[in-house]
Amino acid sequence: MHWWSQQACDAAAEAQAADPSPANLMAAAQVQAMISMAEALHRIAAVLEERDETAPAAVRPN
Repeated sequence: MHWWSQQACDAAAEAQAADPSPANLMAAAQVQAMISMAEALHRIAAVLEERDETAPAAVRPN
């Protein structure tokens, strides 16, 4: 887990603990979903960067 995702999880947990209303429970679930998407995009970007670094110069995108 990246530092930014850990901070977001911690903030959502603190908000939920301070006010366990249905709205805060939904907000915490939305934060978790956004963190999952951000981490997936981060992994995709890392794979694409690695692929671009190993591709021959003739096939690299400009």
